[in-house]
Amino acid sequence: MRSFAHPSFRLIYALLGEAHTDMRKTKWSHRGANWVRERHTFNGTASGFAIDQYLISKPNPNGWTLLVVKEMWWDHNDKSIRSTQWAKPLSGSKAKTWEWLRAEERRINGQPLMSKAAE
Repeated sequence: MRSFAHPSFRLIYALLGEAHTDMRKTKWSHRGANWVRERHTFNGTASGFAIDQYLISKPNPNGWTLLVVKEMWWDHNDKSIRSTQWAKPLSGSKAKTWEWLRAEERRINGQPLMSKAAE
């Protein structure tokens, strides 16, 4: 992950793929974090859109909350015309959020978890 302004969404979607196997669920826990998914959609005659938002939170005294949003637009032929995604920390320590995300990235990539001093 580079920054919250331009994160690597590959990691978020890899975690989502691990944790969210039942698309009917809107709330679940995975790897010590709570996830909430909401989808908002609209279909018009000329275009439509969907916004998926994921609220990821780590509950504990040093907890944090991260909002991840994916927005998709399509034309009347269901052809994609725009897609954007972003993430924003909503509460807690950004450093703790990054610490968890980096540890999950190392785990997914099969790398050993290094101490902070070794990074």
